[in-house]
Amino acid sequence: MNSKANISARYKALLQANELALTRSTCEAVFQGMCRALKKIVLYHRAGLTVYDPNHDSLTIAALYGAYENSTFRVGDLLDRNASQNGWTFEHQSRTIRRNLPRDARFPPEQQTAKEGFRSLCSVPLIVRGNSIGVMTVVGAHKNQFSTRHAELLQQMSNPLALAITSMIPHCTVHANTILVCPRCIGAAGGKATVSKHQADLSAWGKKGGRGRRKLNLS
Repeated sequence: MNSKANISARYKALLQANELALTRSTCEAVFQGMCRALKKIVLYHRAGLTVYDPNHDSLTIAALYGAYENSTFRVGDLLDRNASQNGWTFEHQSRTIRRNLPRDARFPPEQQTAKEGFRSLCSVPLIVRGNSIGVMTVVGAHKNQFSTRHAELLQQMSNPLALAITSMIPHCTVHANTILVCPRCIGAAGGKATVSKHQADLSAWGKKGGRGRRKLNLS
């Protein structure tokens, strides 16, 4: 494919990602559509979306794309913010590229991904208004499958996804990493009367704590 065709394909994929963010009603639908569009410009074999869960101070696997039938990773699993490349990418707001995953893996989830047959990995942070909200990751079956250019493409494709997530999952306007009604703001705003007024929202917020979720322990 020549350079003009490359630019055209990239432009179309970015347009599609933006359209998906504006027209789809769920984060899952935006993610799945974005992954299909990304396939047209970046060769990869599996993808995952993790979103910050303030109730567990971890990253939740929110969606997966590709062959995960025999994988350890499942939607709803929690990844430790301090013991995963997702957490490092989230915390440092910096891209992660592993060109030789079996050799370069630093965290247990990466080591598990290598055990499942993958040799390359690329993660980019999802950032909105300076706040990290999650991480988008792709993996490949071959060594040296991802470069800085691929990471830049993944970042550009993921930016509309980040905006879609923030619009579909309401956050506290003061504490950006707090999902739904923030109990800190409620507690400070008016004591028992305010708590009573927002009782239903607080109950829903509590239920979002992720009953039944498992925290992956791959160490």
